[in-house]
Amino acid sequence: MNEAVSNVVVTGLGLLSPLGASADEVLSRIAAGEAAAARPTSFDASPFACPVCAEVGDFRPEAYVGESKTLRLMNRDAQLAVAAARLAVRDANLRIGEDYPSHEVALFGATGMASMPADQIARLVRCAAAPDGGLDLRRFGAVALKRVRPVLSFKILSNMPVCFVSIFERIGGQNAVYTPWQGQGAQAIAAGIRAIRDGDARCALVGGCDVKTNEFAFLALQQQGVFRSWLRDGTGPVPGEGAAFLVLEDERAARARGARMYARCGAFGAASTLAGGDMTQTFSRVLSGLSARPLGSVVAADDADTARRAAEREALAAIGADGERALRPKRHVGDLFAASAAVQVALAAELARRSETQGRVLADCFGHGSEQAAFVLEPV
Repeated sequence: MNEAVSNVVVTGLGLLSPLGASADEVLSRIAAGEAAAARPTSFDASPFACPVCAEVGDFRPEAYVGESKTLRLMNRDAQLAVAAARLAVRDANLRIGEDYPSHEVALFGATGMASMPADQIARLVRCAAAPDGGLDLRRFGAVALKRVRPVLSFKILSNMPVCFVSIFERIGGQNAVYTPWQGQGAQAIAAGIRAIRDGDARCALVGGCDVKTNEFAFLALQQQGVFRSWLRDGTGPVPGEGAAFLVLEDERAARARGARMYARCGAFGAASTLAGGDMTQTFSRVLSGLSARPLGSVVAADDADTARRAAEREALAAIGADGERALRPKRHVGDLFAASAAVQVALAAELARRSETQGRVLADCFGHGSEQAAFVLEPV
């Protein structure tokens, strides 16, 4: 599937990542050769194949969530999402309810499967355990649920981060939540572009959040096979945490309100593959319709998984893109999974904005999972 879009522009970027709190900062630190990968500070990673993660330091959620009571309802995913969304709206100088009615603003976000630090759900797990260590549903209902605070439900539901964004930004238009991988994050962005193009919204806030920096997240990633490259080659994806959101607008409406425009959304490609399918063929199907005009630069999804890296470079070479000189954010920021697509596109939009960039910028959103996608951003 390839869709041409010419009337949607990016007018705001909000980013909280292990390597910075803006696209400009992240690009500068990547250029300086910095990387966020380090031994986890909150848990012991020694039982896992991957020894490192990428954490967001010095994050103060109270700066974005004024009420401490509300803050207690939010897990770290939601806190990061609300902060990044607020930064994007501010960056766009957007006043929802004034520039656009709330019901004309759409919200599409991607989240990972919520995973909490062990100390926050240990009581729930312990009280629901059967004698053989498995899950006892009777104990879960009769005992475990009575031993935890009711607010835990707000922290373990994957849709809650996006719900909190809609509340804080007063968004009342079309909305949807996508989980749990990078491909779904790309679909959230594409949904916002499509909603504006089809006239269902005049503005959209799109993006994603994910936190993969605790023991349960590492356990899930290892079970899903994400760490296979670590076992085989001693290198691979570095799980990270963060959030990124973009403000999208109809270009004519954006010009009318005097908005700064980072880039125009050009083309979008997507394809699916079954587990064990040929990655090179899938990546090539995604990119095949995006190369009608020369590319100025490439934001690649290389996450150090050796097999995926080889497939990506082969697919890029097939469309004449220089994979060797591509920007590889995951090597520096870490892999933010459900938020990775938004990070890739945000960095591509910043590159398109910079005067020295010539031509279009390709942001491919290849990663773990069956859904693969790519975007083209054009200078305005």
